Amino acid sequence: MRSKIADIRTLLPRASATFWALCVLLVACFVLGGSARGNVASLMILRPISALLLGFGLWRLQMAQVKEHWFLVALALAILAVPAFQLIPLPPEVWSRLPGRGLVEEIDRVAGLGHVWRPLSLTPDATLNALYAAIVPFTALVLGIQLGAEERSRLLPLVLVLCGISALLGLLQTLGDPNGPLYFYTVTNNGSAVGLFANRNHQALVLAMMLPMLALLVRGHGTRTGARQLVALATGLALLPLILITGSRAGLAVAGVAIPAIPFILGRDQQTATEVPPARTRWSLAAPYAGQVGMVLAGTCLIALTIWLGRDVAWDRLLAAETAGDARVKILPTLLSMIQGYAPAGSGMGSFMQVYQVHEPDALLTTTYMNHAHNDWLEVLLDGGAVSVLLLGIAIIGFLLRTKRAFAARAAASPAVQYARLGLVMVLLAALASASDYPLRVPSLASLFVLAALWASCTLPKSQPLDAL
Repeated sequence: MRSKIADIRTLLPRASATFWALCVLLVACFVLGGSARGNVASLMILRPISALLLGFGLWRLQMAQVKEHWFLVALALAILAVPAFQLIPLPPEVWSRLPGRGLVEEIDRVAGLGHVWRPLSLTPDATLNALYAAIVPFTALVLGIQLGAEERSRLLPLVLVLCGISALLGLLQTLGDPNGPLYFYTVTNNGSAVGLFANRNHQALVLAMMLPMLALLVRGHGTRTGARQLVALATGLALLPLILITGSRAGLAVAGVAIPAIPFILGRDQQTATEVPPARTRWSLAAPYAGQVGMVLAGTCLIALTIWLGRDVAWDRLLAAETAGDARVKILPTLLSMIQGYAPAGSGMGSFMQVYQVHEPDALLTTTYMNHAHNDWLEVLLDGGAVSVLLLGIAIIGFLLRTKRAFAARAAASPAVQYARLGLVMVLLAALASASDYPLRVPSLASLFVLAALWASCTLPKSQPLDAL
């Protein structure tokens, strides 16, 4: 028995306890955290697991690791501080001067409540839930900054396996009962390929992110086997029709950015590019490009076949939809007015649904309700006010500076540069998807976003002309 256990241990990569803790967190997030709703029963398991792993991570954390990733840590702490500060009760004299509080004041007067100490947030319960929700990605950050570059790169196969399971489940969902047991959440897009998620847009974003991740896995350094490349290429080709099947227009648009970004992630080795190869080796150097052309042709055929079979839901919705009639577009004037009305303090993190019901025009009343603004950039501005503007500005500046350095790297074919570029592209894809949805409110996608940020912060070769962020 002991010999069998020893044999199993030899098959597993040697890694730190923190690495395995982060693996547990990622698996738990994908299995239990596929919905953005705060009343999902699985959160009763996921959040305690995250809290335990957070305690473990803080216990092992060293100050040198915090200093090395000071930008990400400082930004994360500031994000946590926003809902925490919004829950502090304020004196009536201060609270009454905040914009947008007139209706609550009138209710207090009519009800005879007198002067009540209230927090800045108009929905304290929702803001407290937002604070609890932030614990999951913060745990991923605390664990992730303790890993070296090699251990972070080992997370790529695990993430691809988890995303691949979601893709396979989505395919099975389209073949089965729209109300069958393969849909894990009560509030979901029944009949669509949502995978491990409750929202087809979130599934489509994951599928789009898989494309550059698979490309980097195929191009991986070190010992490479033909079987691994064949599986990765076949998976990448299969993802193209799966994105169409999800029915997500946003996913289709994000995939249109992910695919052209792949050559920029992989780059080219300057030495190979400048040397003039002998005639007998030119064919061997041209072979990869022939393979890429073959992949494009095969992908085009798969897309055409999907459209011909009538499973291109996203394409149909993209062509048939009237943009002016989309609810996301119709609420924009009201949303912009709300942002202006509650500035600069904001209405409180997670307060959109209740606050929007106060301002919702009669012409937009339907049998459904808006749980989010479906534009997280604007919703964050409404919830957080001027502080959110400041934090978003800092994050954008940091992203641009890091992008400038990563894509100006000389050693373009080095693993560090490629992982940095992959992380930056994944961050960009999430940012684009957030313009029409709310992917980063999902625990699994929020943790994946943190991992992408950690990849983007890889230490680049010292020969680079630009200073580190």
